[in-house]
Amino acid sequence: MDRVLGVETEYGLSARSGGRRLSAPEAAELLFRPLVARHRSANAFLANGGRLYLDVGAHPEYATPECRTPRQVLAAERAGDELVAGLAAQARELAASTGTPVSFRLFKNNVDSVGNSYGCHENYLVGRDLELAGAVDLLTAFLVTRPVTCGAGRWQRGTFRISQRAAHLHGGLSALTTRSRPLVNTRDEPLADPARFRRLHVLAGDSNLLEPSAWLKVGTMLAVLELVDRPGGPDARLEALRLADPLAALRQVADDPLARLELADGRQLSAVEVQRAHLELAGDHAEPALAALWARVLDAVGAGEEETVAGEVEWVAKRRLLTAFRRRHGEEATEGRLAQLDLAFHELGGTFRVLEAGGAVTRLTTPEEVAAARVAPPPDTRAAARAAVVAAAENASVRATVDWQSCTVHDLAGADGRPADRTLGLPDPLDPVPAGLDDLLAALADAPPTGS
Repeated sequence: MDRVLGVETEYGLSARSGGRRLSAPEAAELLFRPLVARHRSANAFLANGGRLYLDVGAHPEYATPECRTPRQVLAAERAGDELVAGLAAQARELAASTGTPVSFRLFKNNVDSVGNSYGCHENYLVGRDLELAGAVDLLTAFLVTRPVTCGAGRWQRGTFRISQRAAHLHGGLSALTTRSRPLVNTRDEPLADPARFRRLHVLAGDSNLLEPSAWLKVGTMLAVLELVDRPGGPDARLEALRLADPLAALRQVADDPLARLELADGRQLSAVEVQRAHLELAGDHAEPALAALWARVLDAVGAGEEETVAGEVEWVAKRRLLTAFRRRHGEEATEGRLAQLDLAFHELGGTFRVLEAGGAVTRLTTPEEVAAARVAPPPDTRAAARAAVVAAAENASVRATVDWQSCTVHDLAGADGRPADRTLGLPDPLDPVPAGLDDLLAALADAPPTGS
């Protein structure tokens, strides 16, 4: 089926002013001042179709616009990183102009030094007929073993694990996202026509800065999803890959991608072997280049030669950096310094970008692609319609209320000349030109500014 997909990223935030570390609410308030000044809210849909907002817990979050391909997601997600970093630069300048210098640090990872966890949530459009509990049951083995190809890695108290998120997940299915974080959130919130669609809301993945890992994360999931959400029901061959104890397996994989996992039928396979089985079943549904990378990573990790894919797998790239640091500094490479380097790896504009600029890790997007994604939406989803209304309302200085499913322009003059609210529905995520869009844009083009 045709789908849209997207990623929501929660960023870690710290700030200092006058030699004092600010509290999370203080830091967030200062960070979002430029957004509030422009949009009169700390929750704004942007002209690229994405959403930038202050999330519960006083941290910034960016949701990409609806995308049609994993490659579009890569550009949109990196655009989000740049938009959040740009917001920090604006906030720093604004604070300096008021005589209150402030410095911000933003991190794209999943856990901080005191144990707080930040999510990276993936969203996939699926059909309303998909039975969610059964689908997630079939997807669990894939999600549990997926960190082999796209885990971000973490050094903690002398141990390196390939996944950050694994330690903070507590179940397969749940309507909760914080106290009992599941692999998949079951809340029935399609953000689209509920008679036609569901939204598969995946919480299991690590945040990625390394683009091939991010590409594998969403691209392999999209391919496997084709085996589950399809006419006639899920592929029965997935039944043979069920795990006996998924949560125990999740911890095992994080510690060792070659650990033997017990399957429900009593067999034992490694995470690499479980992933290879999914590749054999779903590889034809992936882009050829992505399927080839998937296979190459599994071959390398399975053979104990993961260093050969250090430029494309984030956990391997991070482990290589930490290992080199330990060798170079010997006894001076204390736990504290290793933990600092681990965190610095994920800072926006920090260590990882230095590695990328030097060619130590692979970049897939071009600067031109990302620059375009900062200001323009994917042209083939409803994000294009939303972005057009947002831009037109801003140009006309007309107030608008926007969410994923609708855009309401306030006090727009009607045929009788009297001001009234006009709403454009966006029930189909696949439709870039919904009924009524052209009329609303024409009315905005002719509208006198309300100034309110």
